[in-house]
Amino acid sequence: MLPIVSVILPTYNREKTLPRAIDSVLKQTFQSWELLIWDDGSTDNTHEVVSGYSDSRIKYFFSENRGVTYARNRAIAVAHGKYQAFLDSDDEWLPEKMADQVEVLDAYPAVDILFSDFFNINLSTNEQYQVFPRYAQAMSHLDIDKIKDELSIIVKGLGKAIAFDNFVATDTVIVRREVFDKVGYFNEDLRNFEDFELWWRMDLAGVRFAYMKQPYLRRYKSYDTLSSSSILTYCHILKGLDCCWHEAMSLGRPDVASELALQYRNVWQNLILAYGKVGNKKKALDAFLQSSKYGIRLGSVRLIFQAFWQ
Repeated sequence: MLPIVSVILPTYNREKTLPRAIDSVLKQTFQSWELLIWDDGSTDNTHEVVSGYSDSRIKYFFSENRGVTYARNRAIAVAHGKYQAFLDSDDEWLPEKMADQVEVLDAYPAVDILFSDFFNINLSTNEQYQVFPRYAQAMSHLDIDKIKDELSIIVKGLGKAIAFDNFVATDTVIVRREVFDKVGYFNEDLRNFEDFELWWRMDLAGVRFAYMKQPYLRRYKSYDTLSSSSILTYCHILKGLDCCWHEAMSLGRPDVASELALQYRNVWQNLILAYGKVGNKKKALDAFLQSSKYGIRLGSVRLIFQAFWQ
């Protein structure tokens, strides 16, 4: 019998945290699932960790290092479940995650993709907080049909809302398989921002989103100081934003494309700070000029002064 849910779990050199993620799937109250672990070229003991589990529903795949997007897409391609869910190898689900989300998708066939609130855990400070309350301003842009206290169907406004701030965490998502047949998979040209680009593309294609206020995920995050690696991340985000802009324009939706302006400005502002921190004044000035295309803000002016005279 085929599983109801395919759990897509990409991993790369996460031998220490991977058991926590796998165990959280095994502890689900809903048991009709397969767990597809796609090892993106790990050089640690990832294979040995997975081999320690005897559950036949756990399937291991290995490929050369191509990035998380490639790993997710390859796993989606071989998945058997009518629903696809995602989990990162350093995070964990709460036990009712699959059961509650499958119940919603079964009950509401008009819903194509479902996400939920989650807990962020700062590994540096051990602070834990529920995320949706901190995204209240972004989520205020949503036009919703509230089905019950814990469930709302998004009628419109998702693109504008996530352009303000992306609150759709991939680890909380469960989606009908046919949605990928309609809009395609994650964009493998992107090293970051691939999740935002997919939600944006789905929304443009008329995919119906819904969300649950109940948190079903603990996401563990490290907050590093600004560095050359963060500069590269911001540059990848700009590439993702460009993809989203072109997608909207190709559909004759300049009004939708314009909703990305805030994201563009924020990324360029972050680059002013990042380049200033590493002493690259020319790049900091270039970033300031780019951010100014979306309106000159006092914050941008302050950052460029810091870059030159800190």
